[in-house]
Amino acid sequence: MIIIFGAGIVGLFTGYNLLKRGKEIKIIDTHTIKANSTDASVGMLAPYIEAKPGERELLDLMLDSKKIWKELELNKKVSRCIDLKPNSSLMIGLNQDDEEKLKFKKKFFEKFGFETFLLDDRETLELEPSLNSNIHCSLLCKNQDQVNSNLLKSFLIKEIEKMGGEILYQEKINKILLKKKTVSFNNSSMQFEKIVICCGAWSNEIIYNSFGLKLPLTPLKGLSILVKSSKNSFSHNLWYRNIYIAPRREDVLAIGATEEDRGFDDSIKMDELYYLTNSMWESFTKLESLELKEIRVGIRPAVIDGNPIIGNLKDVSSDVICNFGHYRHGILLAPISAEIVTRYVFEEKVSDQFNFFSPSRFNL
Repeated sequence: MIIIFGAGIVGLFTGYNLLKRGKEIKIIDTHTIKANSTDASVGMLAPYIEAKPGERELLDLMLDSKKIWKELELNKKVSRCIDLKPNSSLMIGLNQDDEEKLKFKKKFFEKFGFETFLLDDRETLELEPSLNSNIHCSLLCKNQDQVNSNLLKSFLIKEIEKMGGEILYQEKINKILLKKKTVSFNNSSMQFEKIVICCGAWSNEIIYNSFGLKLPLTPLKGLSILVKSSKNSFSHNLWYRNIYIAPRREDVLAIGATEEDRGFDDSIKMDELYYLTNSMWESFTKLESLELKEIRVGIRPAVIDGNPIIGNLKDVSSDVICNFGHYRHGILLAPISAEIVTRYVFEEKVSDQFNFFSPSRFNL
């Protein structure tokens, strides 16, 4: 039995993968945490747009995961179910400074062989007529897509249950105790073959309380909103200077996201909401026609070096596997992270490329 702590997208994808490989799994989660990063995610699948200089290993990981998403996209039944859309992205420039930044981005992308297209205001508005007329230019980035994270979560839960996996909800887990092949937490004890910790920003707390090890993981708060728009209909994902927008079904737009170092604060602050709405004023025509549907808060797990932590905790036990710290890339990286964890579970060889993300880089 593989015990997985955490039923966000990363934990669910891990369980889904292991079930497909014939393992029995139980996923343990809690209803008491309201600000997990999955529920507030916009669901962008845009590895090149998310890439930063000096993070080549992370980019390669994102590209490997994007290939898995591409395979899922070819399964029309699955892609419709989770709203996995090959709708590409437009990076929007509103002035000359933005244009210079987009030109820099274009050159950066070219280093990796990724072709993009710089469009002027007329060409941009031909692609997206509902954009505000103050558009200066845009950078068209093909195959930088999105998935509806909420539909994805529902799909994975159904598939896991269909394959015989269990998802159990308890009070918040602060500590686990290991004794041979038994793990104990709260008032429960379970036999296990391997344990996988996928608790996002809360993973560090569990590991420290359980094993006395502290990882360089910081919780970063993000706010996103859902609006309904009958006047603003978009076909591309839109990336502005401060916000990004993903068009969903039934005229819904998912808009994100703020980023604040406010610990585990899950409340909605007016300054965070103002940041999003103020940025929207320069992005939309007829902003007054937008209907606010939902405001979401998510706590993202950010690691000091910008990379996720995937691999076993050798200082504790090779049977304890980490799978967290994906920061703002959790949805994008979930498939490849699940594949790497599966290799650890089956004690298969893990390549140096993937071993780079092991907690051993912190001497743990």
